Amino acid sequence: MYLDIHSHTQHSTADTLVIRNQYPLTTDTTEPFSVGIHPWYIENWELQWEALVPLAKHHNCWAIGECGLDKNITTLLPLQQEIFLKHIQLAETLELPLIIHCVKAYPEIIHLRKITKTKQLWILHGFRKNLKIAQECITCGIALSFGTPLLYSPQLQEVFKNIPPEYCFFESDDNQTSVSALIDKFSNF
Repeated sequence: MYLDIHSHTQHSTADTLVIRNQYPLTTDTTEPFSVGIHPWYIENWELQWEALVPLAKHHNCWAIGECGLDKNITTLLPLQQEIFLKHIQLAETLELPLIIHCVKAYPEIIHLRKITKTKQLWILHGFRKNLKIAQECITCGIALSFGTPLLYSPQLQEVFKNIPPEYCFFESDDNQTSVSALIDKFSNF
């Protein structure tokens, strides 16, 4: 059985369990899912949060997120951090992993991991950075999730080869590439 840790488009199949990201928030809770307020879609976040919390408590909610920090958007970083901290606390309370969106904010994510001293698994989804950043993340207990770019990026393949397997996850995200194809190609890499 394969695990797709983060997808917006895929559904579970006979050989792949998919954790679907439920954003915008929906009530389709028949498959494993994750819920979170993506930094791109912060609008009236207090109302978004009120809608999110009951879904997070659903028995098919397997993770909190996609949430995180993105320095390429106009939403101010302090507000993003406030909302991200609420996600961190919710993940801890519900004992669920945290699926993290990160753009140009790796030092901030690593710092928050260290100061919050959380116990739940954090997974940086769509990891595309270098080995140095990967090692910094792993040192403080943040796992990495790889998608389609792993197929064609020598830099990512180098990262993948040099990190412990327990810190590696696979995802389809918005792509049609199956996680089984990624795992089959890289399981003996």
